[in-house]
Amino acid sequence: MEHRLNKFNAYVLEGNTASATMMEKLGCVREGVRRQVAYIDGEFMDFILYGMTKDEFVAAQKEQ
Repeated sequence: MEHRLNKFNAYVLEGNTASATMMEKLGCVREGVRRQVAYIDGEFMDFILYGMTKDEFVAAQKEQ
């Protein structure tokens, strides 16, 4: 079965530098911030949105 996805998105919790670094190493682009969407340990936290299009993925595969 083929899904023909055109874009991948992922959220990283603010302050999670390890996950943010991984997303960037994979070639994902930081696209924006969803502000104060998670309530954790008594405070509201932001989600950082990352994305990669099919064209970006294909281009990155050719560079390897």
